[in-house]
Order: sequence, then C-alpha cells, then structure tokens
Amino acid sequence: MGAELASAIAGFLLTLAQSASAAVPPPEVSRGAFVAPDPQHGKVLYLRRCAACHGRRAWGDGPREIPALAGQREGYLLEQLTHFASGDRQGSQMHGPAMRDVLRAPDVGRPTALRDLTACLAQLPRAPEPDQGDGRMLAKGKNLYVRECAACHGEQGTGRDPGTIPRIGGQHFRYVLSRLREFASVHRGLAAAPTASALSAEEQNAVADYVSRLPGSSSAP
Repeated sequence: MGAELASAIAGFLLTLAQSASAAVPPPEVSRGAFVAPDPQHGKVLYLRRCAACHGRRAWGDGPREIPALAGQREGYLLEQLTHFASGDRQGSQMHGPAMRDVLRAPDVGRPTALRDLTACLAQLPRAPEPDQGDGRMLAKGKNLYVRECAACHGEQGTGRDPGTIPRIGGQHFRYVLSRLREFASVHRGLAAAPTASALSAEEQNAVADYVSRLPGSSSAP
C-alpha cells in the first residue's frame, strides 16, 4: 500500500477519534493503516451500514442524487469519510447525520474496518447504467469538461491517485450536477475553482450529462 493511502487512513482515524470523543491509541491507528484489507468483511459492513441508501451493489440512485460508490478510488473514499467524520463535509440534511452516525458505530469506526470497507467498494463492479441527462448539449459539455476538468480527472473521468482525485466518469448525472452546484466547497483551494464556479446552470447541466457518459476507465468512450 502506498504511503499516501496509509497517511490518509491514519489521518481519517485520528479525525474520527476526535470528532466522536473516542480514545484511539496512536499505535492502534498505525497498525490499522498497514493491515491488509479484508474486502469480504468490508462487504458485510457495507450491507449492514450503507446499502439502505446506496443499494446492495453500491450503484446509488441517480434520481435521488445518491452517488454510486462501486469502483470509486479508495483514497478518495477515505478522504471523504474524513470530511464527514470531522464535520467538514456536511452532506444533505438526511445523508450528513446518517454518515456521521455510521462513522461512530463501533463496528465501523476502527482502523481495520474502514480499510476493509473502502477496499470492498473500490473493487466492486461499477454501475452499468448511470442516470443521464437529456443528451442535447453533449458537445458543449465535452468542451467545458476538457477545458475545466480533464486536467485533474482525466479525459475519461478516471481520476487519479495519489491526490485523491475521484473517478467521476459514469457517475450519476444528478449527483454530478449537485456537486457542481457546490463547486467552491467541494474543490477547496484549487486554482481552477473560481473559473469553474462561474459556470451557468445550463453549462453545469451540460458538463454533468457529459461526465455521466464517460467510461471512467482508460479505454475510449
């Protein structure tokens, strides 16, 4: 496992301990960061704690703006769990409190448990039919994506590690659109944020529709 991912895990666990007022000894954090994951245990945790919203296959629900988690980059998942645990990422009125409750649960808020959960999600097959827009502005969406997004997320929306840049190709249209509407808070400290934040509602729709149709892999669309 890369040092960047190990650091992300350790950072998450320390943040979780602080946010939940739990005492997690540093040696335990260190050991958990480097333990080989058990995706089968992660699947048990997922079905118990996450499937009610994200679905048994972790494919999400586009119309309700619930993201697909299957096949997402492990480092990104850990980073976002860190933000939820610390309260830095609030989430929706329903989803945010639910996430924080899950992260405080004793079966999840442990070094090996989070490693198992994120490893499981990263290995799952991605959603084959994501929610998409009406397809009327794909050329515009492509031009904007190439100009504003591809430098970080890649031409096919693959994302990258290290740097915890998420895989966004093939993500649900309505979820991508919701994140574009929150661009300034989602993309903290990036030089591109002021420009991309100025996208009109029509441009946001075009980009989200185009992104939903990207393969999210190195292969051509």
